[in-house]
Amino acid sequence: MKITNVQAADDYRLLIDFEEDNQVIFNMQRMVETLPYLRLQNKEVFRAVRFEDKAVYWDPPDGKPEIFPLRITVDSILFTLR
Repeated sequence: MKITNVQAADDYRLLIDFEEDNQVIFNMQRMVETLPYLRLQNKEVFRAVRFEDKAVYWDPPDGKPEIFPLRITVDSILFTLR
């Protein structure tokens, strides 16, 4: 299943569109309170979400590679929604 679009809402939810007109709403409200995702508490940063075929991600703030990049795969998203 490939991602075709992602939109971020101010309430820390992602509307994720997949091929064949499937959509999910992924609630990240609790995740942004955890250490790996703390910088997403800044709503401007959160809204800068990007996507590729099988993941959503956020670019590092300074453009340098991160040890733990902010990236969530489709498999992780679908597992969480179960």
